[in-house]
Amino acid sequence: MSSGRSIPTVDRISDLPESILFHILSFLPTKFAATTMILSKRWKPVWGSLLILNFDDKAFNDFQTFRKFVYSTLFSSSRDKKTSIQSLTLKLGVSSLFKQREFNRIFKFVMQRGVKNLNFNIFYKKRCIKLPIRILSCKTLQVLTLENVKLWDFDKVDFPCLKTLHLNRVEFKSPKYFVKFLCGCPILEDLNARSRFLRKSLDPVENLNALPNLVKAKICYDMYDLMTLVCNTRILHLEQLRGMPWKTLPMFHNLTHMELYFYHSSKEGECRSLIEILPHFPNLQHLSVIHVCSECLKVSPNLTIAPECLSSQLKTFRFDCYRGKCDFNFVKYIMQHSKVLETMTIKSFGLTKNQMFMKLSSCTMSSATCLLLFD
Repeated sequence: MSSGRSIPTVDRISDLPESILFHILSFLPTKFAATTMILSKRWKPVWGSLLILNFDDKAFNDFQTFRKFVYSTLFSSSRDKKTSIQSLTLKLGVSSLFKQREFNRIFKFVMQRGVKNLNFNIFYKKRCIKLPIRILSCKTLQVLTLENVKLWDFDKVDFPCLKTLHLNRVEFKSPKYFVKFLCGCPILEDLNARSRFLRKSLDPVENLNALPNLVKAKICYDMYDLMTLVCNTRILHLEQLRGMPWKTLPMFHNLTHMELYFYHSSKEGECRSLIEILPHFPNLQHLSVIHVCSECLKVSPNLTIAPECLSSQLKTFRFDCYRGKCDFNFVKYIMQHSKVLETMTIKSFGLTKNQMFMKLSSCTMSSATCLLLFD
């Protein structure tokens, strides 16, 4: 039977240390984090000292409301001017009408507060923003993500702490500017470059020094003339082939993981068999072929010596585009020459698992312990 007395509530969350409150708010878009000010007086200074700011105009009804919120968050008197900003995400769409000088002011503000993570995303494809040059000298940045911005004229890039760089639809004036950009990232470990060039250089970019600390690289579109830059990487994803310079392909001595997603080259004679280029990856242990043209899969009958990576290194092989005779000969060659292979996974959109099994299970497999799997 109820005594009729109410049980007093205890606000346990507000009693948590500030470091934990900051961590909780870091998972929220800044618009929703701001609403915590109404909970109690305890939350107001926490909100004013947020280390991670995430602005997305999709969460607002109109641009003027969004702009006012961004400015009040960054430049209001309630914000502690000495508080650092660890991360800034600024996502803008069709309705965003920031002027170039406003971008300059925002980036200057976060740079002065030692920003480490910057995500600048213009997801309106018809509008390409020129990135403020001042951000290219941000010595505290560790992670930089840019989407749909222009990087045309700049003299120097100085990112001494940058380890992760993701460029999606970033437009450079020429390949030389892309090289200049990467030269300013001496300790880069993770590179994802889906970039394009306003114009191609008349002269090839020469004397490229590989990024010494690179661990992971994803190269897309017309970036293939610059493969020397990434030849130290351990993980490599190649996508959308547009004239791969096979003849000048450097050696990838550190590479252990590779994923290929190639389209057919538009120029006759540019495709080379993957088997023929495998010697450039002597320590390759994991290979995934998502999609390649038939020219890339041809196996020459004149091949007498298997690439070193097949005979002594390759442990896993995945083939996601199995179709017919050319594919069969390629997979068969991998099976016959990969002595330490542990798993081979085959996926096809045109053949049943039983059809693939009947065809491939009759082939000689060099590795006695390899599992043949069908996805």
